[in-house]
Amino acid sequence: MPTVTLFPTDDAYVLGNVPALADRNFGKESRLWIESDSCGSRFSAKGYTHETAWTYLRFKLPDSVKPEWIKSVTLHLFIPDARFVGSTVQVGDLAIRILSTTPDWREDTITWNNKPQGTFIQRTILKSCQETGICGQTGWCQVGGSFNLGHVNIPLLFWEVQNGYISLIVQPGADNNAMWAYSKDAAVSNDMKPYLKVTYEETTITEEEGTKPKELVVTEPTYVEKTDVLFTLSRGVRSVVVKIGELERVLNTKGDSFIYSLSEGTVFEVLMYPKLGLFGYKARLRVAKGKEAFIGFPWQVWVKNAEYAPQE
Repeated sequence: MPTVTLFPTDDAYVLGNVPALADRNFGKESRLWIESDSCGSRFSAKGYTHETAWTYLRFKLPDSVKPEWIKSVTLHLFIPDARFVGSTVQVGDLAIRILSTTPDWREDTITWNNKPQGTFIQRTILKSCQETGICGQTGWCQVGGSFNLGHVNIPLLFWEVQNGYISLIVQPGADNNAMWAYSKDAAVSNDMKPYLKVTYEETTITEEEGTKPKELVVTEPTYVEKTDVLFTLSRGVRSVVVKIGELERVLNTKGDSFIYSLSEGTVFEVLMYPKLGLFGYKARLRVAKGKEAFIGFPWQVWVKNAEYAPQE
């Protein structure tokens, strides 16, 4: 299937917990900050010790690609610096949250005070606690050094095209996370800037079909309801790998979760196994709003809005 690469028309970060800068715009900087509670603020000279930062990205879909043709969307960031910082620090995962938002904002005017809110898409772990080598360590201000995460590619679980744009918010996905990615204005090569990889499949009408007289058919509009299936690690001390088709997610600590959005009634298979173990479980589930399923023992993953489906 063809793929198109989209660089942002607009990117910026917004800064919270610094009241004097809540109306300041950061749309032309070379770095896009993502921070939950940054100790040793970059604005300490102004009397502030902590800040929160969210990054906004807006991508224009080309006219040649129709939204209904899109099969997959992958977000790319290059993150050369990620740290564990905060008022009090306990090392966990380095993670981000991705949200969909309206495209009705501009990089030269967006601020913390006028930023649009978003709809949650997913939480993605960029470097698990165990992979840091300092998992669970505690301290003040900063624990450990800087992690160069490099190229980060994140397949989106779902996306929205609004007025021809895909617009995203990137937030810190865990406490004590502070990191930055190169912006579109950074003096780096294009492969280190933010971009989307959009894979699509064009639907065409053959010449024969195009010459046939059109029959007027009046039907009631249909709507296929989609349900967010929530996977949460509810018990266990080991990291658990969850695989659904090509999708693979790692749940590291109790409470870690992700959302998989599917149409009502869809049947799908899930493979789950401890990251450092030799055994696993395969489950056949059906999307069912309001239902719950639990998979795995002695660890356990709680699946909300799904039920076990009988084997065929």
